Amino acid sequence: MAFTPFFLLYSCTSKFKKKDTNNKLKLEILGNYEGNAKLGYLVESVKLNGDFLIFNIVYEGGCKPHSFRLIGDSLILKSKPPQTNLYLLHENNGDKCTEKIKKELIFDVSRLKNFKYNPLILNIDHLNSVTYEYK
Repeated sequence: MAFTPFFLLYSCTSKFKKKDTNNKLKLEILGNYEGNAKLGYLVESVKLNGDFLIFNIVYEGGCKPHSFRLIGDSLILKSKPPQTNLYLLHENNGDKCTEKIKKELIFDVSRLKNFKYNPLILNIDHLNSVTYEYK
């Protein structure tokens, strides 16, 4: 009986691929929330389209799924116009791979209408700002 050697090689280059469905995510509102200084991603652009805040980001990974949450602080700064802070949280699930991944994230921010300020400046991770105006 002849023996045939069998080798199984695995590396991070076997990239995790998940269909990007661009599902719209919901903004979470938490009281007195302070963001994390370590972002783990780069924001290439951020814009508002109606009630949707759209991020184009780049992060490193490729071997495990990553998740993102948008957290809104319930405090409103009494400026003209009023402002509030938003924080984009990134969970990399221990992914050590270094492939550059570009992703579009879409968040429904219509919950901010409950604050009854129109317009409202959204300060995102203290790095970007957009003005949310609604009808």
